[in-house]
Amino acid sequence: MLVRHTSQYMASSAITAVLGFLSAAVFTRLLTPADYGIYVVGFSMANFIAATIFTWVRYSVMRFEAEGGAVDVRLTSLAAYVVSAATTPILLLVIHLIFHAPWERAGFAVAVALGMSLFDLGQEILRSRLQVRAFMIGSVLRSAVAFVVCIGIAELGGGGLGQLAGAALAYFVSAAISARAIWRGPRAPIDWDKLKLFLWLGASVTLAGFLVTFQASLDRLFIAWRFGDVEAGLYGAAADVVKQIILIPAGSVAAAAFPLTVRAFAKGDAFDTRRQLERTGELLFAVLAPAAVGLALTAPYLDSFLLGPAFRETATTIMPILAFAWLFQSISQSYIHVSFHLAMRQDLAIPHGLATLAANAALLWPMTSIFGPTGAAWSLLVSEILGAAAGYALTWKAHRLPTVFHPGRRIVFACAVLALCVVAAERHMPGYSATGFVALALVGALSYATVAVMLDVCDSRAFVARGLHLALARLAPKRSATGRI
Repeated sequence: MLVRHTSQYMASSAITAVLGFLSAAVFTRLLTPADYGIYVVGFSMANFIAATIFTWVRYSVMRFEAEGGAVDVRLTSLAAYVVSAATTPILLLVIHLIFHAPWERAGFAVAVALGMSLFDLGQEILRSRLQVRAFMIGSVLRSAVAFVVCIGIAELGGGGLGQLAGAALAYFVSAAISARAIWRGPRAPIDWDKLKLFLWLGASVTLAGFLVTFQASLDRLFIAWRFGDVEAGLYGAAADVVKQIILIPAGSVAAAAFPLTVRAFAKGDAFDTRRQLERTGELLFAVLAPAAVGLALTAPYLDSFLLGPAFRETATTIMPILAFAWLFQSISQSYIHVSFHLAMRQDLAIPHGLATLAANAALLWPMTSIFGPTGAAWSLLVSEILGAAAGYALTWKAHRLPTVFHPGRRIVFACAVLALCVVAAERHMPGYSATGFVALALVGALSYATVAVMLDVCDSRAFVARGLHLALARLAPKRSATGRI
């Protein structure tokens, strides 16, 4: 079920990624780096707001709704959302004071945070209830609406603030369209006692969510503060592309794995819980490691046609670094934090987040002094590596995670073969182009897939055998019918 659900989430993620790449190609041509920087900083502030006041709401759904059976906390979580939304005027003032943001930029950031959190709440409900098809439709719909609306605003000269307004509108419209699948009855009434439990658990979840989001946004916010909106836009465009390539597959694995793991844990099945965790860790690394290695090797080819001319030089430099930074961050968020959730030890996410953030904060100034804006990417990478190590050590105080050392070695070997094949093929490329990127991507994918099947990464041999069996079974009736004729 894990591989099947992951493949389904991957299908919608692939469409979302295509729209994301189109967005990067279009908006880095329609917007100036300064306008893109305004959008990047505003969206980072929106993430900051959402993490501060809405993370506990998503967690309440993720942890309890995923238990399945008669559990239904939908209306309770909606009440929690309303409680949090009521505090946004205070957050508007805080954003204005902390980030010295103009009132209009702070206001649009709050609007994006409200829409994003409402949409994400609905998606979390669908994911927890294993309504994969509705989840997929919602994800694709949101990306499509955002793409269309934001292009129209950019064509009308809306600039960075217009992009923030378009993003907020897309979230609200998508949440409204998906509402029927999410909130249809029968629904359990609001459980006020459980809402109090959400609030009690939410204190540590909120602080941890704030630390994680601040860590993920610190590089962009720091660049905007030290170097200005132009450099923030150049950096942010490259970071957005990396985020699409790394975080979308990571989210697909997590979306499929977490509800299955919670259900096994809720049933008290220790063996099945451990098996689900082992498969999650192996699948997550098997998907993300080749994506990071491939992106690092082909970044100049991807940038040459995907991003606007003004953005390419910066992207070529920082994308290989950010690819591995987001790899380690994804491991922390999609695997290590599962241990904290299962044990209801969300308080352990706080020292994990503090360790990661402290490392980044300590490295940012000296790194950027030496390397310029590229130093922010190096700072993020080092801090995420240290954070992943600290997080894994903390899991010993929560739910012990199984090691994936043996399958990890096979994945590393497959990635090494991928890298050698791509480097060898690159020698025959005439220059940076879309054709060159496609060729190298195919070489890398085929080489990695071949070695992965040979080494049986993620039980891939059985998966391939089942696929061949189904294909032969479909061909057999046609052959029989042809023989009778």
